[in-house]
Amino acid sequence: MECGACLRHPPRLSRCIAVLDYGYPWQKLITRYKFEGDLGLTRSLAHLISTHEQALKCLQHSDALLSVPASAPRIRERGFDHMDLLIRSLMGQTGCNAPVLTGSIQRRHVDLPQHSANRQQRLRQLRGVFSLGTDAASQISGKRILLLDDVMTTGATLDVLAMCLLDAGAASVSALVLARAT
Repeated sequence: MECGACLRHPPRLSRCIAVLDYGYPWQKLITRYKFEGDLGLTRSLAHLISTHEQALKCLQHSDALLSVPASAPRIRERGFDHMDLLIRSLMGQTGCNAPVLTGSIQRRHVDLPQHSANRQQRLRQLRGVFSLGTDAASQISGKRILLLDDVMTTGATLDVLAMCLLDAGAASVSALVLARAT
């Protein structure tokens, strides 16, 4: 079932699978992992994804994986790349051997973190935030790309990133998110 916003402005994603609702207790656990550096949760969060039937199908039908990139200042601020750790753990648990496209897409830093912005602010600050890295087009062209992210709120980030990948020649772009805010 599609929402009214998706009917008016169809997303560029072929599909998006959310493993969890972003509510209690998952919101607290994801916050501890992402913002408080509780890296002991990495394996457990990856396990939640790896045991979800639709998530496994997404992984199996993808030619390449790409975690939604964080900006370099945001990674320095946190001290780790939470999505890189999560995707590596997920690959180990599922046996997925699709290449991970690290460095294919760069993300420009924005002052207001996406989780603090409303939909209009997100859309405004996402203009031009993603760009192709060196030799990225050859890694993307003709591939079925699976984006991985922790939380999908409005879907704006995933949509803009999907547009960037499709413009670079990706055959299709799908998304797999740990949680979906409702």
